[in-house]
Amino acid sequence: MSAFRHPTRRRFAALLASLLSSAMTRAHAAGDKPRDNGIGGTGYLSAIPDRDNGIGGTGIVGTIRAFGSIIVNGLRVSYPADAEVRIDGRRARVGDLRIGHVVSLVAMRDGDKFTTTKIQILREVVGPIEQVFDHGLRVLGQRVEFARGAKIEAGAFSVGRRVAVSGLRLPNQTIVASLVESAEPGAAQLVGVVTRSFDGRLAIGAQPLSGIAEAMLGQRVLVRGAETHGALDVTSTAADVWLPRGPSDFLVETYLERHGATVKTASGATLDGGRALPFQGVARAVVRIDATLAGAWSIRSLRTSETLGKRGAAEEPRAGSPFPNAPSRPAEPQTAPGVEFPSGFGGPDAPRGYGTPAIPSDPVGPSFPGGFGGGGRPGPGGLGRPGR
Repeated sequence: MSAFRHPTRRRFAALLASLLSSAMTRAHAAGDKPRDNGIGGTGYLSAIPDRDNGIGGTGIVGTIRAFGSIIVNGLRVSYPADAEVRIDGRRARVGDLRIGHVVSLVAMRDGDKFTTTKIQILREVVGPIEQVFDHGLRVLGQRVEFARGAKIEAGAFSVGRRVAVSGLRLPNQTIVASLVESAEPGAAQLVGVVTRSFDGRLAIGAQPLSGIAEAMLGQRVLVRGAETHGALDVTSTAADVWLPRGPSDFLVETYLERHGATVKTASGATLDGGRALPFQGVARAVVRIDATLAGAWSIRSLRTSETLGKRGAAEEPRAGSPFPNAPSRPAEPQTAPGVEFPSGFGGPDAPRGYGTPAIPSDPVGPSFPGGFGGGGRPGPGGLGRPGR
């Protein structure tokens, strides 16, 4: 017995050491080179997200719908006057928040109240308007469609003017804009999934990129640079770490695409738990997700606000076409005729334009945190600002 038992212990010890070494190697590699598991048009997640790390709270990513605190994904989230606000990574003030900004934050819950001390905002594209067409723009190679109720800064709407666009991406990478505002002079900025265009170059949307590593292909990244000779000469690249680190529970506004039981975000990440969802094709939703022990993402509950069917679905761009299913455009750049600011964009009678939910519907799975679905409605036309 003794002769048999000791070798087994030695083998077990060796096996345990090997497993620990392998796990440490994988963890180190994951830390060096995180994978893109971005949620919708909003973000980048590591393959095995932080489960809590003592932070707790609910990670929230979504569009500001109203003030009086901020209303995001149906939750009223309070913040102090000295809350830390960053827009595109740069320090800003609470007074710089606008209805239509897409925010990322960690909300701490106390009973039915939610509070935060840090608010992150990241605009999908900052650059010059290249073309204007009905209910949309082309900005730095990105097709931009206006959501119903989108806030458009009146002075920002002319070809050549620098603008910053906030919104969510469809699976075909069109940006559904909730806010278009004037931007100060500076570097051009793009946030999106790096793809290979029909001519073999790396690109985000229809904007070719130069000076970016091949390793970024398929990743959702933030790039900055200057446009030269039709390409964006990239001077800085960063992973779009958008979902806040720390929470184990997230409430995210996004576009999803479902085929059978497979549900993917706009950046291509797969979410588990899609068999019972009430739609096929593309839908806009507020989805509650958490991480599984296997490092995947699982849907806990979901509420759709708009179903689009095949519209906006991911597909390969045709050679010579900058956008999938792109409508014809003016041969020469021009301003949009007969546009009112801001209520004329994407109204109920528009032939195009995407809905922006005030109160989502169609719950699936467990209920959302207490207080979901309240919050009130956005204010009248114009760029909203925080109340005092």
